[in-house]
Amino acid sequence: MGGLRTPTLPDTAFAALMPGFGAELEVTEVRVPRPEPGALVVEVEVSSVCGSDVHTWQGSVSNLPVTPPLVLGHEIVGRVAAIGDGADVDSVGAPLRLGDRVVWEHEACGTCEMCSVERQPTLCPNRRVGMFRTAEEFPYSAGGFAQYSYVWPRSGRVRVPDSVPSNAAAAGSCALRTVVNAFERLGPIDHMSRIVVQGSGPLGLFATAMAARRHPRRLVVVGAPDDRLEVARRWGAHDVVSVGRHPDPAERVAAVEELTGGGPDVILEMSGAPGAFAEGVLMAARNARYAVVGTLGGGTQEVLVPRIVGHGLRIIGCLGSDIGSYERGLRFLEQASDEIDFGALFSGRVHGLAGATDSLRSLRNMDEIKPILDPWV
Repeated sequence: MGGLRTPTLPDTAFAALMPGFGAELEVTEVRVPRPEPGALVVEVEVSSVCGSDVHTWQGSVSNLPVTPPLVLGHEIVGRVAAIGDGADVDSVGAPLRLGDRVVWEHEACGTCEMCSVERQPTLCPNRRVGMFRTAEEFPYSAGGFAQYSYVWPRSGRVRVPDSVPSNAAAAGSCALRTVVNAFERLGPIDHMSRIVVQGSGPLGLFATAMAARRHPRRLVVVGAPDDRLEVARRWGAHDVVSVGRHPDPAERVAAVEELTGGGPDVILEMSGAPGAFAEGVLMAARNARYAVVGTLGGGTQEVLVPRIVGHGLRIIGCLGSDIGSYERGLRFLEQASDEIDFGALFSGRVHGLAGATDSLRSLRNMDEIKPILDPWV
């Protein structure tokens, strides 16, 4: 039971409740559930703030069901506080005990075509995403902006290695595992590859770190602001293209073509910025592979489709990942920590539940790369 704040589950605890889109989050007492068979209740240690949290708060996640009032947060490290029947091992067979740190995935149904035939649980149409679900129904709090959260019975879960700090594991539980999945879907990348990463937020920086360890011929990051581009350089980028210094998309395309010697053959769209996908299509070399990850919310983009056809581009949409990518992401954090200062993602500021709205604004305004929320401060 090491690390737990209380020896037994309380009946209620506090959460930062989102009453509606765009509203100030309210610190509210919510019920603490008891675990079903196969489920866990966890005591939240930290929750890092993701762009998807901001999009959800703003009401711009138009393609997924979101039902306020709800508890935001899905980049969570929690300590096991209660174990349902049959939930005493994680998804790789390691035993789980009270007090163990874990990360977990959204729950897929396990029986639909995507789950059982295609083996793509991330694309399950019946997925239960904790932070999209109303706090008025069981399990009341399945997000991270709370003192306790719920791990559904069919949600994969893995223990966090002792050597990985909770802040890094939380950030890795969404951004990094999504990047792991994107690289696996892209296929082989080696010393001859010319890679462009669009975006210098957490997704883009993790993509830069993973790309650099493949020793490509050229690795260019397009993004802003300049302090994040400096982190990208430290994490392995050969060159950067500043959106602030090159506000015209045509300038950025020309700069990328010059730096890569004709355009990249691998592109990772990690920014979600308006027009980023259309811009990536224009800079791509012939036969390039293009992983689109960041553009989940927002509106339409005008894309030069004949360019996709004429250059034989392979467009790969990447939505999240399954629990295997969580595990591989944690191992990456373990193995790369001697070379990469993952602490550069964090400002050192810690937000409490009362500051949850400020944490969303801080990410939206690019004041912090990856805000950290501790529900106990």
